[in-house]
Amino acid sequence: MEQLSRLRSITLFALAMFAFSGCDSTGVGSRGSDGFDGRDGVDGADGIVNVRSVNFTFSVDAAVINGTVASLQFDVPAITASVVDDGAVLMFFRDQGTWTAMPFTYGVESEDPDLNAVDYTVTLSFGYDDGFIEPFYESSIDIDMLPLDVTPDREMKAVIIDAFLLGKKGVDHSSWEAVKEAYNLED
Repeated sequence: MEQLSRLRSITLFALAMFAFSGCDSTGVGSRGSDGFDGRDGVDGADGIVNVRSVNFTFSVDAAVINGTVASLQFDVPAITASVVDDGAVLMFFRDQGTWTAMPFTYGVESEDPDLNAVDYTVTLSFGYDDGFIEPFYESSIDIDMLPLDVTPDREMKAVIIDAFLLGKKGVDHSSWEAVKEAYNLED
């Protein structure tokens, strides 16, 4: 019985060696010829040429207060009609050493330790048009009622992208036909 088991092991080993004898990781063995070169791809759209960033410091003390909104407008000549029509503006604020994208909403919890609830929310967002940007705090209660530590001064950065060609087309990304047409794709 032991000899039969040993014979099976040797036979399986020999078959494995025979099967893999043509495979060699060193590259020795027969090689096929190279295949045909593939077709050249279609040229893509030109890259974004004009991107810049601008830094601001937002302070509620300098802001215009209108009920639940505190806003501050900054002149930004780089935001042109071309940016408004065909580009994009992104906005970030610095908090605890990192840059966070806007809009950003946070809840302020109740001061009552027995009540596990949010008293109000505050959103940090922005708007822009030709020549300016306007970051703002918007609260679910009047800004005048907020503690000062809830709306601190913020270092902000705007990224202005001119001629972001497909960024404002309003593509319905849930429809293959709309995506195919907008991005000039084939089936």
